[in-house]
Amino acid sequence: MTDQTTSTYEEPLQSWQDGATRTAIINFVQRVTDSTHPAYVPPAERIAAFDNDGTLWCEKPTYVQEIFIIKHFHNQVEQQPELRHVQPYKAFWENDRSYFETLDMEAINQLMLQAISSIPQAEYIQRVQDFFRDIRHPHYNRPVTELAFTPMLELIEYLNAYQFQIYIVTGGETDFVREISEKMYGIPRSKVIGSSVAVKFELHNGRPVLVRQMSMLEPFNEGEGKAINIHHHIGQQPILAVGNSNGDLDMLLYIEDQQRSTLPLLIHHDDAEREFAYEEGAERALKAAAERNWNIISMKNDFKRIFSFVPERVTSTSK
Repeated sequence: MTDQTTSTYEEPLQSWQDGATRTAIINFVQRVTDSTHPAYVPPAERIAAFDNDGTLWCEKPTYVQEIFIIKHFHNQVEQQPELRHVQPYKAFWENDRSYFETLDMEAINQLMLQAISSIPQAEYIQRVQDFFRDIRHPHYNRPVTELAFTPMLELIEYLNAYQFQIYIVTGGETDFVREISEKMYGIPRSKVIGSSVAVKFELHNGRPVLVRQMSMLEPFNEGEGKAINIHHHIGQQPILAVGNSNGDLDMLLYIEDQQRSTLPLLIHHDDAEREFAYEEGAERALKAAAERNWNIISMKNDFKRIFSFVPERVTSTSK
């Protein structure tokens, strides 16, 4: 019999359409939590890993943390107007996408670090909290903290009921995501694995202060970095993982490569009417999912609803 005793989840995942994907999730959870089943996994080993951007909340038309970074550079220009003529401030101020297309990943990472480092940790956290208090989504004109996908929240709740340990494994900056992980998803900040900025311990007027540095502590948490950082932080492979892009592919391959039962899930953004329809940045992941017979979650066909609110019609696809 399963470890689960409550009857709350006799009809789980109510915002999911009946179909192969919902059935696969429920069957998997029932197998690994049934102590009489050969696929049984003890509670201490029931690890689930969720990407964040595009998996738990909307990532289009631009990443939420990208909005935060743009806002930082805009504030810098407002304080020092002469920077309008100096790159990269000029490009941020004028929203010149062509400039950023000329930069390699290292240069992009340095711009991100410039916006989120070289300040005390407490000051950074205050900036992030102020940002989430004030910012609204550029398309839906709602607080970005309302942009979680309702079916994914139900999946987290369902797994929690069956004693899964749930981690967010995101390319986003760790402390940025920690500020919304519990409020939005019910996932403790201690279970957020992201791209982590190094901090230095200093004494300021005799008080201990952590100061953010212009360097990353670990591999950037995309691609192979996700598998590496899961090993560093958890010490064992998840048995379930959910992603939506090429940056999640290595994580999904990593959790699949074990002797016990696993469930890799890939979200396909194919609902232009209620959200956005795009495959750019997910081509390799979608190809691998089809070849390896993973469950591909169609937002159009598998989700009865996407958000807690009824979105206005999306009239254009993302870049």
